[in-house]
Amino acid sequence: MKIIDTHCHLNDVSYAEDLQEVLEKCQKVGVRVCFNTADSLPSFEKILSLAKAYPGFFFSVLGIHPEFAKEKDSYFDEAFLFIKQHRNAIKAIGEIGLDYHFDRSEETKERQKEVFIRQLRLAKELSLPVVIHSRDADKDTYDIIRQERPPVLDLHCYSGSCEMMENYLRLGLDFHIGIGGVLTFKNARVLKEVVLKAPLSILLTETDSPYLTPTPYRGKRNDPSYLPLVLKEISSLKGLDEEDCAERLFENAEKFYGIEN
Repeated sequence: MKIIDTHCHLNDVSYAEDLQEVLEKCQKVGVRVCFNTADSLPSFEKILSLAKAYPGFFFSVLGIHPEFAKEKDSYFDEAFLFIKQHRNAIKAIGEIGLDYHFDRSEETKERQKEVFIRQLRLAKELSLPVVIHSRDADKDTYDIIRQERPPVLDLHCYSGSCEMMENYLRLGLDFHIGIGGVLTFKNARVLKEVVLKAPLSILLTETDSPYLTPTPYRGKRNDPSYLPLVLKEISSLKGLDEEDCAERLFENAEKFYGIEN
């Protein structure tokens, strides 16, 4: 199969000792392309260095995760300058967004919203897609997207409802949702319903490695070689041949990120 991982973190320290072995395992199952996605300013250099070391296999997505919204404005000024200076080396701004899971204080929410909006506007300025992290913040994320209207967006690791997906589709944007290992979990009833009802054209395959390892490997470190398990579930829900499904999802990702492979 021809497989693409639209959202992973193979720059993570957990791969420091065996990255080459992981990549060989990935290539054996058909993984052709991986998008390493930043979370913080210190991750930027490593992600770009991997793209240089593995051209055509690794691509770079740079942005600041909402976990780091508490950083000073100077931190974001430095991050945005770096992104502008390396505009031609990156394929999207991400992962950016809102995360209210651990801290629901109004102060934190407002700061995250401020940083999110700044990064959406940066993406529009640079004509780049956005990769969005939204956890326990569905309404606020949607309201900001409706307000700012980024032309091309991916709600990575989608955890919303069918109704929310339909709300996004009605906005008329180039909207996508990232589907990973969670789809294989026994309790993923809502996500299975979303995938069943979603237009195939909006689906993107991802892992969020090293997190969210699919069944039956939950508890182990995730990597893109497990994506056939996700594709099997998607193809089953959509009533498609697995290879055909993989090909069409690969094309979705190529279009989203503006690459040819």
